[in-house]
Amino acid sequence: MQKYSIHFEISQGRKTKNGMIVPTNYNFWEPLLSHFIKKCTHFRIDCWIDEEIAIEGAEVFGRVLDTGIDNMKVFTGEITKEFVFELIHNPFDEEGKIKWFSIFFMDEDKYVFSAEHYGSEFAAECLTKEEVEYIHSIIPKDFHFDVYDR
Repeated sequence: MQKYSIHFEISQGRKTKNGMIVPTNYNFWEPLLSHFIKKCTHFRIDCWIDEEIAIEGAEVFGRVLDTGIDNMKVFTGEITKEFVFELIHNPFDEEGKIKWFSIFFMDEDKYVFSAEHYGSEFAAECLTKEEVEYIHSIIPKDFHFDVYDR
């Protein structure tokens, strides 16, 4: 069966205090994460060292992973019901953007999905044609959306 990889990102949005461009709204967030999280067993969350609220939220669910990346704190752990609830129902900071810099979902140690740059850039692997069509249908029409044969 043919498998695909996808990459999609915002083409326009709103500017945060630190100058990042993020989606105007995240109506796609819950259906997108719900699709991928059920296929995965583990997560990785990357936070900048000065993002205290994001770090406090991530350290509840994961352990610190030493990556040697300066100014970044990285957490890994198993996906639990509590983690899923936090990710889907409490993902935003005071600016209304995703509070974590990067989120990765893995099936054991294989990366399946990533949401990066505060939910403005995404990638996924090993998808069927039907999954690609579903994901394309739930993300905003103004996102750049690329599909690659595997």
